[in-house]
Amino acid sequence: MSYTAPPLLAGDAFELARRVSLALDTELAATERPEDRMVCLSRHWQEVTALGWAATLVPEEAGGVGGALADLAALADGAGRAAFALPLASSFAVVPCLLRAAGARGEAALAALAAGTMHIVPLLPPVAPGADAPHLEAGRLEGSLAGIEAPPAPTHLLIPCEDALVLVPAEAGGITLTPFQRIDGRLTFDVSLHLPVTEEMVLGRGPAVPEAVARARDLGALLTCVEAVSAMAAIVEQTITYLLDRKQFGTTLSTFQALRHRVAEMYLATMNLRALITPMLREDADPSWQDIAFAKLRLGEAGRLVAHGTIQLHGGMGQTEGMPAIRLARRVLMAEFEYGDRSWHASRLLAAREAEMAHA
Repeated sequence: MSYTAPPLLAGDAFELARRVSLALDTELAATERPEDRMVCLSRHWQEVTALGWAATLVPEEAGGVGGALADLAALADGAGRAAFALPLASSFAVVPCLLRAAGARGEAALAALAAGTMHIVPLLPPVAPGADAPHLEAGRLEGSLAGIEAPPAPTHLLIPCEDALVLVPAEAGGITLTPFQRIDGRLTFDVSLHLPVTEEMVLGRGPAVPEAVARARDLGALLTCVEAVSAMAAIVEQTITYLLDRKQFGTTLSTFQALRHRVAEMYLATMNLRALITPMLREDADPSWQDIAFAKLRLGEAGRLVAHGTIQLHGGMGQTEGMPAIRLARRVLMAEFEYGDRSWHASRLLAAREAEMAHA
């Protein structure tokens, strides 16, 4: 029996994002040369910005749509169905969250973001200990970060430094951007910063900045979970179709009990994660960081089970670039490491519980 995975947030936004993502994935799968892939990414980035995705969480007074989290989550849900290779969460959620914390000084950048004239890369402080996080020292911005997800042609970098929020042009002297392509097809940069900072570059200072960083990281983590569970649902759907169609020893693979059990495990892992995420996307929901951290923790565990399962169930085809399910599996594996991996989120939850017990 065939299976069709239901969306988290059905509607026009989901269908639009699904079509855009499928078109991008199909084109990238047929493109090998890095320069051609960059052209493809750039063209589709221009398409989604023209569609107004960047304006979703920008307030109306700043020229945006003034939408809710569920509106952007519906786009993430649709995009996740085909391993969307553009930075939806970081560019369209994390950036507006940080800029709103800057108050009036962030309005011009918010308006440019919504209009699609400014493509901003957020450089959130790394969660890994010992990293050379960007910092302000004697009027200079110093530091480096690796693997920063970015749109094809970034115009600005948005950098929280302790209690300051700095916006600098990507072409400013003292900034080195080294591009790489991740295994899931997304564009990333290694960033090196050694430049003077003027007061005009500082959008805001004070405790509101680290608070906004924490909110932005949790928002990015939640949308990453939405993309990932959507990809996992598509994996289960495509794997079932493959097992129903593929034959071995004169019979379809779907008749083998061990394979059926493995698919059932993948389905349950996907639906359990979906059940954690769905309540946080309601219009009246105000998800806590603990709820988001637990969902991200479960993503790390469930995502690996589903990704590994689909590779194994596809057999030799599971090692080929041409299978959409395999591209989805790579996306799910990479999603664990965005906005903190499962170990980091487990540590957060444990520390909070220990603090709660200490004050009991």
